[in-house]
Amino acid sequence: MRFLAEGLVTVVTRCVLVTFALGALAQPALARTFLYCSAQVVITRTSAGDSSSRSEIDLRLVIDDDAKTLSFADGRVLAITRLDGHWISANSDDVFYEYDRQGRTLSYASATKKNSVTTTIGGSGRCDTMGG
Repeated sequence: MRFLAEGLVTVVTRCVLVTFALGALAQPALARTFLYCSAQVVITRTSAGDSSSRSEIDLRLVIDDDAKTLSFADGRVLAITRLDGHWISANSDDVFYEYDRQGRTLSYASATKKNSVTTTIGGSGRCDTMGG
């Protein structure tokens, strides 16, 4: 009888452990992915006084696939034009962003004209991800 009771305890213990393991696996995945991007920026101004400058900037973005949003780390939300498993296209303040999920690259561009001076901004860089 003692061996039967010990065997029953072992079976119950294993069932409890399997239940906990399955419960941990069933937790929903994080819907948010945090992007840490380092990008080269080129700014060009023209209309007689041609000039160009180059610098590197860091961008922090948050992808929320459940809410279908892309936002800056400070919470400002970008307007999404495409969000799927391969690409995210969005814009904010006349700057257009493209993120290639598979290549983990971010590209962006903007062009403005004021007093016959056109300013073009373009940049691209690699992103590291964290989450989801």
